[in-house]
Amino acid sequence: MEDQKSKNWLNIIAKLLPGIGAIIAGILIPLVIHINAERSRSNQLYAEIVSQREMADTELRAKMFEILMNFFYGDPNKLTTEEKLTLLRLLALNFHEFFDLKPLFEGLESRLNIENKLKLRNIAKEIIGKQEAMLSHIREGAVFERILYIGEAKGIMVPPEDQKAYRGHRLGIVLEEISKNNDYIYLRIIDLPEKNRDIAENVEIKFEVNFYDMPFIDNTKLFNTTRFAVILKEILFNQNQEKAARIKIFFFPETYMSGRDRPYLDEMLQQLRKSREKI
Repeated sequence: MEDQKSKNWLNIIAKLLPGIGAIIAGILIPLVIHINAERSRSNQLYAEIVSQREMADTELRAKMFEILMNFFYGDPNKLTTEEKLTLLRLLALNFHEFFDLKPLFEGLESRLNIENKLKLRNIAKEIIGKQEAMLSHIREGAVFERILYIGEAKGIMVPPEDQKAYRGHRLGIVLEEISKNNDYIYLRIIDLPEKNRDIAENVEIKFEVNFYDMPFIDNTKLFNTTRFAVILKEILFNQNQEKAARIKIFFFPETYMSGRDRPYLDEMLQQLRKSREKI
């Protein structure tokens, strides 16, 4: 009898299960669809808010930039030197991540006396200091500070040979010239990739560095989604009155490029392929 009752209960449960499952499915499926739809709408709303905020911010910056530039390059008799310095500082503080302001600094410096030139350089130091702090705290980056003397025999290598290369890169840096007025240096830099890299030959770059080079904007692109920048900290003299330059070198990945830069199409495709391979 007990076996018969157990079989009856099992038959009843077996008959009820499809109906119960249908009821549960009828409740859960619309609920899941509703939750996913709400999430999708929330994500879409968030994206729209961010997009609108970015557009509004861009429009505001564009208007502000236009107004400041009109003042800066308007009637020269309307603005005093102090006012021009203030305007340039305002431009630099608000747009240093988007525009290379070095030509503005250089153009204004040529018309200033020694006192105002020092004020101008202090403005540049303030902006460069902000970018320097940002690049120095990048986890994937690397920073080296060195003192360079003129001549190939006194050149340096960063990273040094006793340290790991940065993403396959080492830079040989030679100081070729320090200007008579101690306001710029001329460097020769050779990219020395590791032997196992698929590069035909070393790449040599020559350029001038002065006190208005801003590393986040004024940097050089290397292979393997890598960039480097060099800033001039100061011109100094040793005990023999031999000139030297204290410089700072930053390595950082392509993902930290400035707002004015855009990735190349082949790099975007390469990154997409890498992402798919990891899936």
